[in-house]
Amino acid sequence: MNIKNYFSKLNKESQLIFNKSILAKNQLGKAHHFASCIYEFSEYIPDPLEKRMFVTVSTQLESATLNLTLGMYRQAFASLRLALEMGLGATHFSVHKMELNEWMDGRADIKWSSLIDEDNGVLSKRFSDAFFKELSGEIPAYRTKAISTYRKLSEFVHGNNETWVKSGLKISYNQEMFDAYFKSLESVSEIVIFVMICRYLKLLDAKAIETLQFIPEELGHISTLREMFGGQRA
Repeated sequence: MNIKNYFSKLNKESQLIFNKSILAKNQLGKAHHFASCIYEFSEYIPDPLEKRMFVTVSTQLESATLNLTLGMYRQAFASLRLALEMGLGATHFSVHKMELNEWMDGRADIKWSSLIDEDNGVLSKRFSDAFFKELSGEIPAYRTKAISTYRKLSEFVHGNNETWVKSGLKISYNQEMFDAYFKSLESVSEIVIFVMICRYLKLLDAKAIETLQFIPEELGHISTLREMFGGQRA
């Protein structure tokens, strides 16, 4: 087959999937909303390197959703994993400046095991006690959620057999994968936003906090945050 015709055929198939995917306006709107929340929060982070990493997380979420709409399901899930890893990594680097600079020039890697370390990671009681003690009670649940979500997403990166069965070997629309993506996206976004809140929210002044109304909207189930934004006490 002529190579131009071959890739044109693949593009046509992807465009058919795209035309069907964009009918899910509510889900796609929510996906864009999550990416925007992280970007908006990043605007208040004073360190430019940390801010850049969170902007990258926001962009990565948008990229993941674009892959989804084109039927590139494996790539979409892999991009979600990267966003989760970078979101927690940026928070880790915010208190380990030497590692941040080593990572920036390629001399260090983001280590997932360090990020979710029960004693010293960004989802540890030690971390929350240092930056937002009132959220310490939420840490175990979010740590468990982060580990579970990362494990699921990693299956698509490592090519576990069942992921090939789910995603298929041909480009075609897959409703099951489409729906599963948004569940994973919501988990990734909530975890990253929670960690950002834990690390940075108490550094912001009242005026800045007031602008972040997505926090009580998305994490209003946490009484500390709900009350902080003027919501009803538990």
